[in-house]
Formats: sequence, structure tokens, C-alpha cells
Amino acid sequence: MTTTTETIATPALPARRRVPRVRSVVAAFVVGAILATTAGAVSLAAYSQMHAGKILPGVHVGTVDVSGLDRAVAADRLNAAFASYGQGKLVLSVGTTSEQIAYSDIGRGPDVNAMLDAAFAVGRGGSAADQTVAMLRTLTNGEVVEPRVTFDRDRLSQKFAVIAARVDRDPVDGEVRTVSGGFNVTQAVEGTYFDYQAASDQLAAQLSQTSAPAELRVSFEPTVLHPTITADATAEAQAAAARMTKPILLEAGDEQWTLPATTVRSWIDFGLVNGTYGPQVDAAAVKKAVAKLAATIDRSPVNAKFLFGKSNRVVGVTQSSNGRALDVAATTARIVAVVNARGSAGLSPTESVVPALVTKVPRLTTEVARKSAPLMRPLASWTTYYEVGSHNGFSANITVPSMYINGTVVAPGEWFSYLQAIGPITTARGFKFGGAIINGRSVEGTTLGGGMCSSSTTLFNAVARSGFQIGARRNHYYYIARYPLGLDATVFIDGGYAQDMTWRNDTQYPVLIRAIARPGMIRFTLYSVPTGRTVSLTRPTVKNYIGGYTVTRDSTSIPAGTYKQVEYAANGQDVWVTRTVRDRSGRVIHQETYYSHYTRMIGIILHGVA
Repeated sequence: MTTTTETIATPALPARRRVPRVRSVVAAFVVGAILATTAGAVSLAAYSQMHAGKILPGVHVGTVDVSGLDRAVAADRLNAAFASYGQGKLVLSVGTTSEQIAYSDIGRGPDVNAMLDAAFAVGRGGSAADQTVAMLRTLTNGEVVEPRVTFDRDRLSQKFAVIAARVDRDPVDGEVRTVSGGFNVTQAVEGTYFDYQAASDQLAAQLSQTSAPAELRVSFEPTVLHPTITADATAEAQAAAARMTKPILLEAGDEQWTLPATTVRSWIDFGLVNGTYGPQVDAAAVKKAVAKLAATIDRSPVNAKFLFGKSNRVVGVTQSSNGRALDVAATTARIVAVVNARGSAGLSPTESVVPALVTKVPRLTTEVARKSAPLMRPLASWTTYYEVGSHNGFSANITVPSMYINGTVVAPGEWFSYLQAIGPITTARGFKFGGAIINGRSVEGTTLGGGMCSSSTTLFNAVARSGFQIGARRNHYYYIARYPLGLDATVFIDGGYAQDMTWRNDTQYPVLIRAIARPGMIRFTLYSVPTGRTVSLTRPTVKNYIGGYTVTRDSTSIPAGTYKQVEYAANGQDVWVTRTVRDRSGRVIHQETYYSHYTRMIGIILHGVA
């Protein structure tokens, strides 16, 4: 802070003057009276009583004689004599902001009460002897009380606070943002802070002096507040981000994949890390980009296949090959490390990344297939004959899924899922609309893939008779006569729920599924190395039997005189079938009872009427 103070002449204190002759006589008389009496205390009391409520003779405030005056008169005289203390102004400069504050605005003026208190206290303190001496000294030599000034410190602070509100400005951090085509920089701005409390305390000391000039000029330089993120920091961050924004080249042998610079730029954000501002790589965004790339890099393994001769025996195998899968997490970490290294100028922008690849071994390798091929035999077979019609997409919904399963090899220990094996049920893959049981009724032509249960039931019976472990299986709503009683297996997908048919190859040899399908017939045969297992199925146990029947109803929905069957009769019944699988030594490996509840159905034949 710099302070400019105008110096003005301070009124000189009165010189010790010669006491007038009359006053000397009075003084001599008083002294003599006080000294002559043997009751000095009584005389002192009388003197004090004579000047009660008045300032003692000989007292001055500065150059102002207030001797013998009561408080009100003395106050008027002092206010008039020292009125200049309240006349003036403070000229304050804070940086480029300037403000004038009149002394009157902060209540500055003569402290009359303090001066009067001091004047009235002269000669009236201490013991009787002390007061006697003080009165004599004041009467003889006079007593001068120093002038005093006062002001309202709170009002001064409030005035300074208003100025601070105009001066104070928070610093603005610089910022770099990723935008389309590059990076946008917001420049940093310094802030200012005026400590008005300290400034007002400092000026209070000067304003308390009676010698303060009529115009007191002071200036302060506000404190500069530096932003956390400076212009240098944003410039370096932008430069680092520019080094990072280069294409990422992934190389594996002779193959290459590129992630363009625009994609790399989209990964970059900015922030503080350990107190340093700079570009940051969004690992989640990198992972998302790498996951998309996996669709191009991943390669499914190719199983060996068994070749059949005219005798329907395995005569050879095809070559298997390994697949691969991109390890997204590990590759992401490698890319993030490379991009970060570019930013620190420690790595050339042309450095490539070796993707982390995981080898996928086929379920059936050529080696295993060759060892098994000479020993492969049919374990069991099952055939279903059906009527071709709209309820099965005119056989497409039975033939198509069966052909997707044909040639499937189930490795030792592997679970087979019918729905997974046939893949997505779409028209593009050959499926058509067929029939289904909906809310207890047969509905034609509304369900994509409807009717494929003939395929799943046929495969289930071949598997069950081969002796493998059975997983998911469920009977139809009502009994369909072309299936073995109590041994049907429906499959469907209804919204988020799926009914599947699953089984597990619980042997040490691969299992080959062969399908033969033509309109009206589907057959599944399972081939493997025989293990000596035997399978027995009990005759169905039937309870709660209730016979179905057919009725004819007139309808205007079909031409008059014609008939159309829209529902078929089915017997209601509860059925139990037990399967027992034994190994070569006769030990029971699997034993389970399949329970099926079939609902009675009433057949309906429509008769067209006019």
C-alpha cells in the first residue's frame, strides 16, 4: 500500500502564561486558606462544591479554554472549535477502481465526549491530598487535554466491502475440449482479490490521528489470483492431445486393422491428474471401439467332420482348424498405453499395437476325429412321420432346423441345446409361419417356426435311447398321436421365456448327429464309439384318463355346405415313463421318470351355413 498524507499545521499548545495579578491574589488567598485551616478536607470539599458540574479553572482542550464551563456549554465550544475533523474526504484507489468517501459518511469528527470526560477528570482523581495538589497545579500552571477524533469503523469497513465487490474477480481456469475436427481451447483468466478488512484496519490508524489531512489519498494493489489451469497448461495439453490423435494400427502377422484418427480423438478428454492438467484417454470408449473391431478379427474354429461312405459308415474325416477371439480387455489396455505414451512424447505416433488374441480350439480336432472314426457306430435312431400342412410351414419348420443340426458334433462333456444349435428363427434362414398351441387352442399360421417340435421330439427320442444325460424337456399341452406317449419334447420362445431341449455327452467320445429330412418324414441318428450302455424304457403309466371327442358347429366363416376341422380331439391323461441307463457292467448310470400332463381337447369341425 502507498499512502499520501497532506501535512497541516497542528495548533500549538499554549505556553505557560503568567498568572494575572488578581488571579495570583485569589490563588494566594485560597492556598493560604487551605494551609491555614486545620480542616483541609473541609476546605477541599467547599472548593469542589463551588465548581460542581463544571470544569476546574485552568483546563484547556488543545487551544480551547474550557475553564469553569458546564458540560453542555463546553461541548458546544469543542464542536465548533474542532469541526474541521469531520470536514474532508478519503480518496481510495484499488487497482483501476477509484472511490471517494466523505469523512461524514464514516462518522468522522471530534470525539467531544472523550475530550469532555478527560477535561472533567482533571483535579478530581485520587486521594484528598492528591486532589489538593492537582487543583493547585491546575490553578497555578493550567492543564491541557489532547484533542481527540472519532469515526465509525464498521461503516468504514462496509464502504471498503462495496469497493471489494467491484474489484474482486474469481480466476477462470483454462480448458481444452474435444470437438469435431480438433480441440477447442478456452483461455485462462487471472482473478483479483482486495483484502478490504486489512485495508480498513490500516487506514483506521491514520483516521484516528487528529493530524490526518482534509484529503487523505491512499492506493492499494489488489492481490492477483492465478487460475489452477493456466494458459501454459492448456497449450501443453492441446499439444499432447494433438500428438495422441493419430491412427491406431493393429498388426497380427500379415493382417492389419486400423482405428482412424477421428476415432482416437473421440477417446480423449481433459482433466487434472495428480495436480497436472492434460489429456486423458477414456478407457471405456476405447473398449467399445475394440469390441466393435472384434467382429472383424474373431474367427470361429472349424471342427473336423466325419465322412460317410455308401454303407452309411464313417470312412474319413475333414481337417479341423483353430479359431481366434480378440481379448478386448487386454487389447484395450495396450491401446490406452500407446496413446498415453504418444501424449508424453515418449513414443512415435507410427508405433503399432499387437492385438491380444485368444486361440479357440475346435470341439472336434482332426486328431480326435481320426482316432474315433474307425470305431464310430450308430447308437440309436428315431423317425417321425407327419402330415405336411400350414401348421408346420409345409414341412419347412421341421426340415430347416433339422438340417442346421445335421453334422453337429457334441464333444465329450459338452451340453447340447436345441435352440442354440438351430440358431436365430428368421424367414431369411428358411423358417416359415406355422401353427402353435396358444391359450389352450391350436392356432394356424401366426407363429414363425411353428411345428418344429416334430424335429425336437424326434431328436429327444434318439438321444434318450442312446443313453446320454438328459437336461431340459417338457411335454406338449395336449397329446399328439404321432409322438411316443409321455416322450414328446416341445420347444418354443415366448417373449423373454424359452423352453429348450438339452442333453449332455457324458462319455469320453465325440457324438455325431445325422439328420435325414424330407416332406412328411424326419429321422435323427446319433453316432459315437459304443460304450456298452443299455437303455430301457417302461411302458407308460396312465392315470386320470378322460377321453376327448369331436363336435360339429355351424359357421358362416366358411362357404355354405363345406366342412373344416379347426381343432382335433385329444385324450386328457397323466403319463409317467421311466428311463434306466446302465453301463457295460450293469451299473445304473441314469434313471429318471418323465411326467407328462396332457389336457383333454374337444375336436371342432365347422359346417358352413348361409
